[in-house]
Amino acid sequence: MSARWIFRELRRGDKDRQPTQGEFFSSDAIDSLAKALVRESIQNSLDASPKEEPGLVRVRFHIGSVNSSTAKRYFNDGWKHFSAEDNGLDDPPEQSEACRFLLVEDFGTTGLTGNVEQWRYEPGVENPFYYFFRTEGRSGKNENERGRWGIGKYVFPRSSRIHAFLALTLRHDDGQRLLMGQAVLKSHGIGEEYYTPDGNYGQADNDDFVTPAKEASVLDQFERDFTSKRSNLPGLSVLVPWVDQDITREAILRAVIEDYFFPVLSGDLEVTVSEGELEVTISSANLDSVAKELDVDFANRMRPLIALTNWARTQTDETITRLKPADTNRPKWEAALVPEEKLLELREKYREGKPIALTLPLTTRQKGKAPQESFFRVFLVNDGAEHGRPVFIRDGIIIPGIKDQPVNGCRSIVLISDPPLAKLLGDSENPAHTEWQKDSEHFRNKYVYGKSYIDFVTYAVSKFVRALNESDEQPNQELLQDIFFVPKKPATNEPKDKSRPRKRNKGEVIPPDPKPEPVLKRFTLSRIAGGFTITQGAKGSVAPSALSVAVAYDRRRGSALKKYAPMDFQLEAAPIVIETEAAIISDRAGNRMIARPSAPEFKIKVTGFDENRDLYIDVRAKEIDNDPKA
Repeated sequence: MSARWIFRELRRGDKDRQPTQGEFFSSDAIDSLAKALVRESIQNSLDASPKEEPGLVRVRFHIGSVNSSTAKRYFNDGWKHFSAEDNGLDDPPEQSEACRFLLVEDFGTTGLTGNVEQWRYEPGVENPFYYFFRTEGRSGKNENERGRWGIGKYVFPRSSRIHAFLALTLRHDDGQRLLMGQAVLKSHGIGEEYYTPDGNYGQADNDDFVTPAKEASVLDQFERDFTSKRSNLPGLSVLVPWVDQDITREAILRAVIEDYFFPVLSGDLEVTVSEGELEVTISSANLDSVAKELDVDFANRMRPLIALTNWARTQTDETITRLKPADTNRPKWEAALVPEEKLLELREKYREGKPIALTLPLTTRQKGKAPQESFFRVFLVNDGAEHGRPVFIRDGIIIPGIKDQPVNGCRSIVLISDPPLAKLLGDSENPAHTEWQKDSEHFRNKYVYGKSYIDFVTYAVSKFVRALNESDEQPNQELLQDIFFVPKKPATNEPKDKSRPRKRNKGEVIPPDPKPEPVLKRFTLSRIAGGFTITQGAKGSVAPSALSVAVAYDRRRGSALKKYAPMDFQLEAAPIVIETEAAIISDRAGNRMIARPSAPEFKIKVTGFDENRDLYIDVRAKEIDNDPKA
């Protein structure tokens, strides 16, 4: 029995459906189709890690192309549906067009286990195959997994120009290899016949009930045609044919680094992205360098988060400050949650730009169940971050659309991984996992004061920093008396002396004091886009023998130069570019260098800095003969 595409005819009384599940992944917080696909596919792979022996999950994104003859092996008999009028496809390809495809594969996972004949919901039965292929809006994932809504799989057809995908799975429990496909169009007509939106690819019985293809020859051909690395490794391989043109190698790399840097750095995830001969594997060892090769500006934006994450991974219960538990009935932030004996130490760390790690205990209260103690963690540093918005991570997934209160200058990560609280917040998420919604279908009326938990976690960083900045000391009126001290004249009853007019000799002319010679400015510092220039000073001035130059991104508090971090930039490395005319640069390291002009009309141009951040520039003239440091 050969595999083929089956679309059922719409029968009298059936609902004429026009599926809109893909629109759940259109959101301000998910700015590209590539990001939606990366977020959902990696999330599903992480959830498919064996529960009894969880380990490293590897995901592969491969972009390739096959000719139309190869593509016809799998899509020819369904083409009348893919080319039908009003089938919901915006940019359908011609059948003769080469098939540019995306293959998403995971390894270290279980594959789609379960009874392939199951066709309706059976309470208590765990069947990933059924939930992936035969139902929508219902998830088989348990309460401690990342997904909730059962529609994440729709990101695959949404990414295809024919709204279809094929999936090959090798199951870890019984070793079976299976191939099945699905298409999600709109209800459409072909001649006098009218079809439902859903198509299935596989082996069909007399009732058009489709089950997966199992013939080794068919599955081997699929792996060869689409360069699968499946072999004998359990997991799932999803083919997206005629993949959307916006899904590119670069877009996938960006999405992986931006949305999954935490599990990558934690050693739970590795991702390979390939196209043609180009292949790169993102791991904890090279994430920073891959980001830099991809885009220097992007790397500069991600590098502080990477550094904070790496620091967070080294913290232990002994080095993490535990705050006092919030109210067990209705959590509410109070400054008193910060232990008094730790307050001064935490203030000093924050003001000095040292990282801080916190554990915040909470007790979750699901209706009808016993209270459960839980916690979440916050890692923060006052490093001059431009936007100051926390990065919220729930079970390895970044939740990018949280409407929090940004803290100027503060970079922070809010990490929720303890099961009771992770479950509560996961229940509140929208289908795309971009927001915590207080009226979510899975959350509303499920928890005692559930909304208070969302608020507590959302505003934890801003409330904590406010507590650090508030001083409980009274103003000291005598604090500056030694600096601004004006002595009072002693009280007396004697009449005041009247000043006598100053006498001058007649005819004597007192010349005015001579004006000092003006000091000619020896160099001119000018700011330009992305950097600065140093050029000749006032006309007639003598060029300095040497210029000492120090640069840093300006900070809201404290010394910019003292708080310079090598991850911000390095004068000796890209993207910084130094151009000179009649000048020589030496001793260039970190944020400092020495410039030696060789003629009065010299010029030094330094560019490559982040244009969204303010530069602090310190330039001083030095004489080589008198200054050994010059």
